[in-house]
Amino acid sequence: MPAKAYWALPLIAASLVGADAPTGGEEGVHAFVLSNVYLAQGGEKDSCPSPDIGDLDRFYAMLSPAEQAKYAGKEKRQALEERMNEYFKFRRIFIRGERASSVKFPPNYDPKAEPTQELAAAIGALNGLPKGAGRLAFQKREVVYSACSNPADFPMLGKGFKTYEGKIAAGMNLDGKVGKSDFEGPDGEKGIDNRLWRAVGCVSAFRESSKEELARKTMMSMRAPTVIELRGVDSLQDDPDVTVTVLAVNEPLTRDGRGEPLARATFTPDPNPQLRASVKGRITGGVLTTDPVDLTLNYKEQILDTPRHIRGARIKAKFGADGSIDGSIFGYYTLDSFYDSIEQMTQNGANLSHVSCPGIRRAIDRFADGYRDPRTGRFTAISSAYDFVGVRAFLAKPDQVAQRETLP
Repeated sequence: MPAKAYWALPLIAASLVGADAPTGGEEGVHAFVLSNVYLAQGGEKDSCPSPDIGDLDRFYAMLSPAEQAKYAGKEKRQALEERMNEYFKFRRIFIRGERASSVKFPPNYDPKAEPTQELAAAIGALNGLPKGAGRLAFQKREVVYSACSNPADFPMLGKGFKTYEGKIAAGMNLDGKVGKSDFEGPDGEKGIDNRLWRAVGCVSAFRESSKEELARKTMMSMRAPTVIELRGVDSLQDDPDVTVTVLAVNEPLTRDGRGEPLARATFTPDPNPQLRASVKGRITGGVLTTDPVDLTLNYKEQILDTPRHIRGARIKAKFGADGSIDGSIFGYYTLDSFYDSIEQMTQNGANLSHVSCPGIRRAIDRFADGYRDPRTGRFTAISSAYDFVGVRAFLAKPDQVAQRETLP
């Protein structure tokens, strides 16, 4: 059944006929909606015996023995967090709703306008935050000041941050070289570039979410999924020339009766051209590989709304007999877009997940290895490896979208 139940009956019938066909949909076209895109882990030899402890536990270690005794135990975590907020003068400034009545705003402030980061800094300065401090959070309803919003102000919480020192990691040799800092892949390949895992591979939250058995049962970015479409396909076993398009779609992911991603649903492409990229690819022995391409992938989950910008991305995937897809995206994740997902987690989320925001910010800046800024000389992106899983899907044609939009 298509994702939009209110489509015209003729369209529903056409979609069902396509779904029942041997390949479904247009000839030579195959589409897959991704149910999860997650950091790749390097198998059994990829281990971190003692993961990083995170911001809240580092703060606990800073306390005197008497205060440590006062806040010891899991049942005291909330009280410890409150003490941490007080100690570092973390702030949440509400710019929407009743709690905004006591907030000082700039003279030209328009409560109906979309807030900007410049406005956030101005509001922060008027309400006692350090100059330039404070970031928009909670879907731009608050200006927040914490170790996540302004990690450079709290270096003590990143002190001793544990990075991944193993020799094995998932990934690809992106630069064609074999260097001293490169990993070895699980299959023995040399020169693997995946410095993002070097930076965050000992953070428990990432290690857990990247476990294959968990990741395959998890549906991420359900309200703004990504579709991979292949065109010009003669065979999913061998084809030297196919066109691969990665695009955002408007409808959310849904589950079937078994709780798994619903296969063969129909999706409407998002009209935003920034959320679409096409690249040439090839299929050899049932494995798809593509040329490099810059990708922007939606990532909307709970309070997070932070597109993933991956430069020079290369896709490698295989197709299941059941119509599923299983693959990886290798490329250079821009530092700011990656850290945006950490920042939007908020300090409370970081504390619950044992994440160190200053530690991660410093680590990704330190290990960045891609796309040097000619003005500053600093790298702006970091090599990375993401795995994905997905199921067969269909994309509505432009004439179908137009017909749907004319329905009463």
